[in-house]
Amino acid sequence: MDQQTNSKLKTDFLISNDAPLSHPIQTTLEPKFKKCNECKRRRKVYNRADQICYQCYKAKKVPLSGNKVIDDFIKYTLTNYCKKEGGMEFVPYDRFKDVEFIAEGGFSKIYKAIWIDGPINNWNEDDQKHNTYGTMTVALKELDKSENINSKELNELKIYYDFVLKWKPNKGSRSFNIKKDPDETNDYYLNLSYHNKVNIYYGITQNPITKNFMIIIKYYKSGDLTHYIADDFFSHSWVAKLKILQNIISGLKNIHDANIIHKDYHSGNIFYNGEIGDLGLSKSAIESLDDDNEIYGVIPYIAPEVLQKEKYTKASDIYSFSMIMWELMTGRKPFWDRSHDTELIIEISCGGLRPPIVTNAPEGYIELMKECWHSDPNKRPTATEIYEMIKDILWCNDGIFPSVIASSDIGPITNNPNAIYESRPLSAMIKSVELTRSLKIERSLYCQNNYKTFNGDKRKFDNSIEDTENNNDNGYLTRELEFDIEDNINPFKSNKNNYSTKEINFDI
Repeated sequence: MDQQTNSKLKTDFLISNDAPLSHPIQTTLEPKFKKCNECKRRRKVYNRADQICYQCYKAKKVPLSGNKVIDDFIKYTLTNYCKKEGGMEFVPYDRFKDVEFIAEGGFSKIYKAIWIDGPINNWNEDDQKHNTYGTMTVALKELDKSENINSKELNELKIYYDFVLKWKPNKGSRSFNIKKDPDETNDYYLNLSYHNKVNIYYGITQNPITKNFMIIIKYYKSGDLTHYIADDFFSHSWVAKLKILQNIISGLKNIHDANIIHKDYHSGNIFYNGEIGDLGLSKSAIESLDDDNEIYGVIPYIAPEVLQKEKYTKASDIYSFSMIMWELMTGRKPFWDRSHDTELIIEISCGGLRPPIVTNAPEGYIELMKECWHSDPNKRPTATEIYEMIKDILWCNDGIFPSVIASSDIGPITNNPNAIYESRPLSAMIKSVELTRSLKIERSLYCQNNYKTFNGDKRKFDNSIEDTENNNDNGYLTRELEFDIEDNINPFKSNKNNYSTKEINFDI
């Protein structure tokens, strides 16, 4: 077979349907990361039909509230690569049972409830749904007039989420685990290892009757610090009090480290084990201005500079902590015997009034408390410094602490009926105080100016007399006075008008 024939056969072979092509076939590869249609981030696509990422796919399996503000926030927490405990969820109200009213605060009502499913645990790939932790007892905080909730009213959840993002547990610890609560039968709670001492927020639900939204938070069987102090006060040793105080300042240190200011720090917002609750009024410490000029809180716990309308700072929280120290020491709330009115605001902010020292305490305790309530916020210690100081008090007393001696000056007592220990708006009262203070200042300046004018005129008069006296020999007026009076006029005889009408000329 000649060479030409061989070439033809070779060509026929190459173009036949059964033969492979001699050149490589180019295949189009899908990019590993694409822009998610939901979160708009470049992530690995999980659901190709919807072109969404894994996080967004799982988030779509969570129930929604129908309120755009809430749903957008919940989606954000579930898709933002946050730690698991920072993720929120909307829970239909019918997933709770045995809902029981507990208490009412300044801006909300608190209920106890059984959460049938419990919070989200992990994703079940086989069933394509979230596994949950199971039945647990929680508290539901119903926000007043929240049917048409806005972004600002979600501040409490946002602050907690911001805190979780910033807080870092010790290295080597698992951030989330589950433990059986020894105080609750068949009840579970989520516990953060190396606890951050801040109450846990799970999400939100809606009351079908009032239409108000309710924040789902951890339930504390023993209640807040107020109840702990009032419950058999004299049985609590100083060691126990100092350890609780150390837990309390640890939580405050953690939120301050995350650049968060509490702004409503009092014993009603702290739980018995020292965990901080109610972040509703909290704000970032790096914000230059408050969005809301309203001042809320409990008067005895508010720093004097805030009562003078100065900016909230971390040092303002430290002042509030000093009142908690006093409360633990005495078993009573600060200024329990006073009406919480404008007069008390003036005495605290302008007069330097502080609660009295009425009992004994471990060495260094009272000194630390006074540092914390210093009128100058720049002279108050930081939360980190206080933590170390309390640790020193615990370990530097050689385990010997004074006994809590019963007396009429300490222990639970009935408060003045006008002593209000619920957070409330105070700006109107503070404005009244400003007006009263300015009127007092104006009155004082007026009196001072009049006094100076009077003294000046008096000095001029005195100097005039003194000059005149210095011009004569004997200290008397010896200048001759000439009276030009007609002889026929008797100055001592009255006329018909009983007056002498003749002009008298004093030729001096």
